[in-house]
Amino acid sequence: MERTAIRRANEPLGGADIERFADVLKALANPARLRLVNILAGGERTVSDLCGLSGLKQSLVSQQLKILRLSNIVRSRREDSHIYYRLAERNVIRMLDCLSRCEGAQPPRSGNEQ
Repeated sequence: MERTAIRRANEPLGGADIERFADVLKALANPARLRLVNILAGGERTVSDLCGLSGLKQSLVSQQLKILRLSNIVRSRREDSHIYYRLAERNVIRMLDCLSRCEGAQPPRSGNEQ
C-alpha cells in the first residue's frame, strides 16, 4: 500500500484515498483471504504451507493470493522452485486488530447482560 500524508483524526479522507481504501477493504472482505492474511501475519509461507494451515485447496489459495497481490496486500519472492508469500504491509494486521475491538465486530449481547 502506498503511504499518504498523515492526516488529522477528524479530517475527512480525500477522494483518491477513499477509492484506494475501498479496494483494500474489498480484497479483505472474503473469509478465505482473511484466513490467508492471518496466517501470513506469522511470516512468509509457500502455497503448500498456506494450503496445509488453512485447509483450503491449492487452486483456491492461488486465486486468493492473486487478488491479495493485485491489491498490494501480499508480495511474493521466488527462491529456487518455491514461491514465498508475505504481507506487504504490517499495518493490515493492525487494522484487523482494531476491527476486532470495534463494537460491531463483537457478538451481540443477550438481554440479560448489563
